Amino acid sequence: MSVTHSPSASISTNFTTEDVDKRNPYVAQWNIALLTIVFGFATFGNCLVLFTLLRRRKHNALMHTFMIHLCLADLVVAFFQVLPQLIWDITDRFQGPDFLCRSVRYFQVVGMFASSYMIVAMTFDRHQAICRPMMTFKKGSARWNIPVCLAWLASAILSLPQIFIFSRTEVHPGVHDCWAHFVKPWGPKAYVTWITLAVLILPALFITTCQVLIFREIHNSLYLGTERSPGSRRKEKLVVGMNGVPQVSDSGVTKAMSKTVRMTLAIVLIYVVCWTPFFIAQLWNVWNEDSGASHSAIQILMILASLNSCTNPWIYTIFSSSVSKDIQAILCCSCCKKRRRKNSLPEDSCFTGSTSFPKESLY
Repeated sequence: MSVTHSPSASISTNFTTEDVDKRNPYVAQWNIALLTIVFGFATFGNCLVLFTLLRRRKHNALMHTFMIHLCLADLVVAFFQVLPQLIWDITDRFQGPDFLCRSVRYFQVVGMFASSYMIVAMTFDRHQAICRPMMTFKKGSARWNIPVCLAWLASAILSLPQIFIFSRTEVHPGVHDCWAHFVKPWGPKAYVTWITLAVLILPALFITTCQVLIFREIHNSLYLGTERSPGSRRKEKLVVGMNGVPQVSDSGVTKAMSKTVRMTLAIVLIYVVCWTPFFIAQLWNVWNEDSGASHSAIQILMILASLNSCTNPWIYTIFSSSVSKDIQAILCCSCCKKRRRKNSLPEDSCFTGSTSFPKESLY
C-alpha cells in the first residue's frame, strides 16, 4: 500500500509529499481568498433559499421538495468539501484525529454524489410528469419520497469506501496528514475512474436520455398536436381543478411544466460545466503517468467545481416567481431594518407585513 493523496482535493490521487511541500505561497493565498468567497456565497445562497422554502412548506409545489434537498446537498459540499480545503490551505496540514479525517473524507464524497443524484431525481420526476402522467397521477403527492430517498441512500452507500481508503498518516517524522492508501499501480486509476463514472458520466447519460424523451414529448405536444402525443392524450384526463376534481384539459404540456424542464436543464448544464474539467484533469493525471499535472492546477479546478454549489439556489430563484418574491421581501425587510437602526426611523418605515404566498408558478 502506498500513500498517494493530496490533502486539498477530495479525489486527487498521485501527488507526493514533495508536490504539496513545494506549493506556491502566492497561489495558496489566492486559493484561500477564492475558497472563502465560494464558501460564503454557497452558504448564504443555499441557506436563504432553504429558509424560504421551509418557511412556506405548506404552500410548496413538488419541485420545491427537490430543491430543498438539493440545497442540503450543496450545503454538505460547502461544509465538508470547500471548508476543509480552505482550512487545509491555511494550516498546510490536516489538524485532527483519524476519526475526523475519515469522516470529512466520507462526507466530501457524499456531497458530490448527493448533488449529482438529486439532479437525476429531479430530471426523472420531470420525465414521469410529462411522459408518463398516468403513473404520476396515481402516485399522488408522495411520489417525491422514492427518488429523493434513493438519492440520499445511494450517496451514503457509495461513499463508504472513503472510510477505508483515507486515514491519518505520518507523511514526515512527527508530521501527520489525512491521506489515502492505494495499491499501486491500479489502485489510483480504479478509484478515480469509478468516482468519475458514478458521479458524472453515468448520471449525465441518464439525464441526457430523460431530457431527450422530455423534449420529444414537448415537441409532439406543441407542434404535432395532442393527438400525436401519447403523454398528452393521457394528460387530458388528469388535470385537477381548483376544487380537487379531475378536469379535462386541451393542452398537453403546460407553461409551468415547461419552465421546470428549462430550470432542470439549466442546473444540469451548470453542473456539467463546473465538474467536467476537474474530472478530466483527474483522469488524465492517473492514466498518464507523464502528465505532470500540478497541485495548483487541481486546486483551481476544484474551486471551479465548487462554484456549482453557489449557482443552484439562484437558478431556482430565477425560475420560481413565488420564491423570488419571498426572497426579495426578506432581503428588502432586512435592508429596511438596518437602515432604520442607522437612521432611527419610525417602526412603520419598514415593510413588516407578512409575506404573501402567490400561486406557485412551478409545476
